[in-house]
Amino acid sequence: MKILLGITIVIAVIVFGMVGAKIGYYEYTHRDGYAAVTVSSNKITAVHPTEYQTKPPESTPTDAPKSLTVEIPDRFVIYSAEDSKGSPQGSTVEKPDLSKSAFIGDSVSLGFSRYCAKNGLMKDTVFLTAGSYSIDHALSSSTAKDKGYQHPMYKGKETPVINAVAEIKPKNVYICLGINDIAGSGVEGTVKNYCKLINAIRKELPDANIYIVSTTFLVESAQKTNLNNLNLANVNHNMKLLCLKYDNLDYIDVMSSLQDEKFALKSEYCSDEYIHQTDSAYAVWAKTLGASK
Repeated sequence: MKILLGITIVIAVIVFGMVGAKIGYYEYTHRDGYAAVTVSSNKITAVHPTEYQTKPPESTPTDAPKSLTVEIPDRFVIYSAEDSKGSPQGSTVEKPDLSKSAFIGDSVSLGFSRYCAKNGLMKDTVFLTAGSYSIDHALSSSTAKDKGYQHPMYKGKETPVINAVAEIKPKNVYICLGINDIAGSGVEGTVKNYCKLINAIRKELPDANIYIVSTTFLVESAQKTNLNNLNLANVNHNMKLLCLKYDNLDYIDVMSSLQDEKFALKSEYCSDEYIHQTDSAYAVWAKTLGASK
């Protein structure tokens, strides 16, 4: 009898552990708004979409003020290739504010700035973009010639973006970075650095609206070991989750309108069989941002 009781207890513990692993919830705007997750030592992994559940009601009023300072997360949503549905669909803001803005980005965003200039769009925006620019670069104040990269040009000279926005004092700051961070920093390091950059900008501009524009993908054939669409999608997922938690911080979904059935950049939107984009792709950006003529 004691042996049977012992076996029963062991089985109960195992079952409780298995069920308990899936009763955690993490904010993610899909279906009912929350995803059931399994929790490991330092990661939150979303379960298969068929197992999405509704999170129990919060005790805190939904209109309670949220913090402006972003806390660096110690857990992340990491999707597998089987579970990933590409970039998270939908923005957290219905209509971005284009008045008096600064737009920080890399070569993909540089292409968008040229598209806007050519088509007379976003005239009230200062584009702070540079080829191969990363979040790590944006956090640096160095302007030494041997640093291995260049900050965007502002008023005719290379200027760290935090210094530039402090001088511009825009009402809105758009950031589209991450592509050039993945290989060296991984998903978690990229998201953590993104948090640091948001807080550094917030320190200079406490009242500004900050918009995170989804990192865009590569064409299917151009993916690499670390720089791949799954990692980029996971950055987007985690950034969208952060934007749901903080005031004056929103996520703008550009990528889901540009991805194909394999969750890669559509070939017709790619200008170089890699990651850079065509004017037809940038027309999607403009429409999403509300910048179309």
